[in-house]
Amino acid sequence: MTGFGRGAAEGTGMGLRILVEIHSVNRKTLDLQISAPREWSGYEAPLTEWIGGAFQRGRVSLQIKVESVRGESDALRLNTAAMAASIGELRDFATQQGLDFQPDSRFLLELARSLKDSSGLPDWKALEAPLQEALQAALADIDSMRLREGEALAKDLKARIEQLDQLRRQIEQSAQGSTAHYRDALLNRLKQLDLELDPSDERVLKEIAFFADRSDISEEVTRLASHFDQFLGFLDAHEATGRKMDFLCQEIHREFNTTGSKSNDIEITRHVIEAKNLLERIREQVQNIE
Repeated sequence: MTGFGRGAAEGTGMGLRILVEIHSVNRKTLDLQISAPREWSGYEAPLTEWIGGAFQRGRVSLQIKVESVRGESDALRLNTAAMAASIGELRDFATQQGLDFQPDSRFLLELARSLKDSSGLPDWKALEAPLQEALQAALADIDSMRLREGEALAKDLKARIEQLDQLRRQIEQSAQGSTAHYRDALLNRLKQLDLELDPSDERVLKEIAFFADRSDISEEVTRLASHFDQFLGFLDAHEATGRKMDFLCQEIHREFNTTGSKSNDIEITRHVIEAKNLLERIREQVQNIE
């Protein structure tokens, strides 16, 4: 979701250049903030429509600037009336708040620059074509950056899912001998207590069958394999799947939890702990996916 894009376009015959910058950072929901010359109004809805479905999640800051194309000598022409009004308003506010207000040369320069950019600007509708052109260029720029990051992230996640699947296969293999291991341990324990029972004794068989039923993790292992396949499918999808992968991580965690609680095999427990640690790192990465 993170990225930066910039686009520019000139208004033909107006001596003005439209600059659009887009910053995006990670966030679970979509938060779009638009900053434009203060003299403009009514541009939010069209801009939101032009952006369309470019963003599904993240905090997106879009800044629009209008500059003269005639050079810096013209850029610093002072709008003294606007500067005086702004300084007066700021001084009144500072007085109300009990703050010391002593504008210096740096403050005056920044104020002059900010006021000259919007001084005498035409309505945004008169600059609609270059504004839309600059916006589309900025969107293409940020998409290129996000695509490169996404490719690297997908590669990392695929490797981690493969590690999880290896742990799943190890758990499945360990579970295959757990019933026989429990039977042998039970008979040895009975012998230590001087209780000689035939392995075919009905009571022993019932106990072993109960253990086998209680510790059966075949369903969990099968669902884990299905979840991994689905996760990999999301990584290759040409749509926003971040929320779906986030939910799938919760389901994977649930299956590993159930697997750990069902089994008393030390190897399975070790594999489950390792898998849950790895899954947590995957969940952290998924938070960066739109």
